[in-house]
Amino acid sequence: MESSLLELVGIGKRFGFRQVLHEINLTLNDGEFVLLLGNNGAGKSTLLRILCLLMNPNAGEMHHRNLPIKEQRNTWLKQIGALSHESRFYNDLTARENLKIYGSLYDKSGLDHQIEEVLEQCNLIHAANLPVRTFSTGMSKRLMIGRLILLEPKFLILDEPFTGLDQNSLDWFKNYLKNFHQNGGSVMLVTHQHELGLELANRVLFLHNKSLLHDLKADSLNEEDCKAILNG
Repeated sequence: MESSLLELVGIGKRFGFRQVLHEINLTLNDGEFVLLLGNNGAGKSTLLRILCLLMNPNAGEMHHRNLPIKEQRNTWLKQIGALSHESRFYNDLTARENLKIYGSLYDKSGLDHQIEEVLEQCNLIHAANLPVRTFSTGMSKRLMIGRLILLEPKFLILDEPFTGLDQNSLDWFKNYLKNFHQNGGSVMLVTHQHELGLELANRVLFLHNKSLLHDLKADSLNEEDCKAILNG
C-alpha cells in the first residue's frame, strides 16, 4: 500500500477553554490540490499553522509516509513550503541576502545563479539590493513566492496567497501553481477567492463547526455552491 503524503488523525486544538478544531481526520496523497474553505474564525489558518509545525495540536497525530511527523520534523519541514500573512524575512537585509540565507539552509547548489533567476522571475531584480522593509505589499508577496520557487518544496501550504498581487503577478503565480501541480506537487490552499480556488484545485474541504464537514471534487462545484454550503 502506497504511503500518504500527510495523514491527520483526530487533530484538535483549543485556546484556553475555546475549542477551535475538533477531531480533524484527513488523508492527503501526492499530487492533490486541496482548497480548504470555511467562514471567518472556522480554524483554517490554525490548521495550516499546525501543518507547518508553527503550532502544536492539543490532540491527535500527524503522519508523513506512515511515520509520526514529530519524529521527523526536519524531513517534513524540507518537504513543505508555506506562504501566509507573515513574510518571515529579515527586514533589514536585502531581497538577495534573504534568499541566500534561506537557500543555504537547504544546501542548494549553484545558489547564486538560482537566486538571480528567481529574482528575474519575480520581477524583483531591480530591487534585489534594497532592504525588504522598503518593499510594498505586492513586492513582499512576490519575494515570498520567489522563496518557494528557490526552495522547491513538494507540498505548498498557502494562506491567502493572492492578496496584494496585481493582475500580472496574479497570472504569473497562477501559472506557477498550475505547473507545480501538473508536475506532481501537492497544495493546500486557503483563499476567500472561491472562483480562483476552484479553478486550481481538484478537491475541496469545508471546515465548519470545528470539524471537516464535506470533502468534495472541485469540478462538481461552483462559487454559488460553495457559498450555499458555507451559509448552510
